[in-house]
Amino acid sequence: MAALHVTHTEEEMPAAVAAGHEMAGMALTDRDEAAVRRVLRGETTATEEADRLAAEIIARRTRR
Repeated sequence: MAALHVTHTEEEMPAAVAAGHEMAGMALTDRDEAAVRRVLRGETTATEEADRLAAEIIARRTRR
């Protein structure tokens, strides 16, 4: 069976990601949606976004 190729627009993909997160009980924040859009546009990678978020969390914890 051939692989199904699906292309989502910049509006459809964040909506799909948000729906999945809402079903899991973890609604996206505006910052999360902005990160999704940066990845979709090729401005950054998912790994870079995860690293940025981890760095923010660590910085907040070390300021205490």
